[in-house]
Amino acid sequence: MIRINLLPVRQTQKQQTIQQQLLAGAALLIVTVIGCVVWTAAIDSTASEKKAAIEEKQTELKQLDKIIGEVNEFSTRKKELEDKLGIIEKLKKGKTGPVRALDDLATEIPNRVWLTAMEEKAGTATLEGLALEHDDVSALMKALQKSKFFKGVLLLYSKAKPNKATGFTIYEFKITCKVDYSA
Repeated sequence: MIRINLLPVRQTQKQQTIQQQLLAGAALLIVTVIGCVVWTAAIDSTASEKKAAIEEKQTELKQLDKIIGEVNEFSTRKKELEDKLGIIEKLKKGKTGPVRALDDLATEIPNRVWLTAMEEKAGTATLEGLALEHDDVSALMKALQKSKFFKGVLLLYSKAKPNKATGFTIYEFKITCKVDYSA
């Protein structure tokens, strides 16, 4: 019988198996390294995109902050201009208001009433004068109450003063009221 020595074949097969395993391990290691490199590149790319997006948003935020600053400045200027226009309007009314109020008083004053003094301080007018009768003082008060310029008409006093030379009794009066020139 012929004897065949299979030992070298087994050793060769073992060596081939070891080589195949080493190649498979090396291939796996190379694939893993390539995968890690690709994964790292993808993460770096994503990070770069995110950084670019952040920088873009920060630039946009700076532009919006600048616009907000301009809007706030315009709002402040608008409020200042509105305040100035309000003051101008108030001055216009203050300029023409007293003239119109005095004109209204002159047209509404009864014929038998004479004003001897008129004073206005802080929106309150004080009228002093003379009348021939109490009814004339009452008519003046009613006329003032109907006027759109005079409010809160109040009679402080009304005194009878007989005049011995003429024989007439004259009534001296003092009236206070609020004056609204903007009416």
